Amino acid sequence: MSHRELLATAAAVAVALVLAGCDDEDEIATDRDTLTDPIADVAALGGYLFTTNEDRSGHGGSQIDLFKFAPGGFPEGRFGLGLNGMGYLAACSDGESLYLQARGTGQLFAVSPVGEIGWTRADPFVGSHALACGIAWRADVDSFVVIYRDPGTTTYTTVQYGPGFAGESSLPETHELSLFDPATGVRAVTWLDGWLWALGADTTGAAVVQGFAGGVVTRYFTLPDETACGLTAVDGTLVVAYPDRRFEAIDDEKEP
Repeated sequence: MSHRELLATAAAVAVALVLAGCDDEDEIATDRDTLTDPIADVAALGGYLFTTNEDRSGHGGSQIDLFKFAPGGFPEGRFGLGLNGMGYLAACSDGESLYLQARGTGQLFAVSPVGEIGWTRADPFVGSHALACGIAWRADVDSFVVIYRDPGTTTYTTVQYGPGFAGESSLPETHELSLFDPATGVRAVTWLDGWLWALGADTTGAAVVQGFAGGVVTRYFTLPDETACGLTAVDGTLVVAYPDRRFEAIDDEKEP
């Protein structure tokens, strides 16, 4: 078994132990705060929007669900993922499944639209020098794009991986994204029209979305609500998610 496989197996075992909890229910709280938890990143699949809650309960047991929304924001379903302690989960879709990545550890999950976890893997790039900041799907080359940040800087690295993260990866590309506050960095990314679009806060605290590719930066948009937490693309339009489960399309005719 390779080192990466060992890491992924260890992570899966750790999650299972958390869920197993304690035989004595009096010794562990399992109450859930999914009703009031903020949501994390968002992904589009099959005409719906999918997201997870950013678990704030601090309790044991299964605390993270997959939520399904109609494009207008009407809730269509909720599916337990059997996960705990993942924090903010970045999200994207390849048109068949959903893919989640834990911000803190880089742990990756392949998930069906009804919350079935197909596999979990350790990110091969995350380490002490890099923090995972978002994941996107490039349909034009059948590849995932993951963006990482050097903590405390505006220097970012993108790496492409093949389907299922099993294929060969591309050589890392470095990008200087000075628009984003180095203290907080990019929150989420999505791919649209040949650009990787990034969501984050600028140095004034305003939420901004900026597109870039191959070292070239395109126009950016300032959002009216600084709490924006997720980003995806639906039918050629960028859609932003907010912690209170609102979804808003960005006017692509707006000038920087």
